[in-house]
Amino acid sequence: MRNIHDSGEYDKYKNTSGEHGGSGCCGWIVIVVVVAMLISFIADGASWDAIDTLLGLGLILYWFIKWMSR
Repeated sequence: MRNIHDSGEYDKYKNTSGEHGGSGCCGWIVIVVVVAMLISFIADGASWDAIDTLLGLGLILYWFIKWMSR
């Protein structure tokens, strides 16, 4: 069993516990960009097909960024 009272062991545990640090920031950037584009599309009167494509590509990009940040 690990001694979590030893600071070196605790740091090793934190580095391997699945925490990715700032990698969640990339996902939020994708979300903000897609929402801004969605508002722009709606304001310009885009078709539902264009909005559907935007949301689908945004979701794929979000998954890709999350996968790459692992």
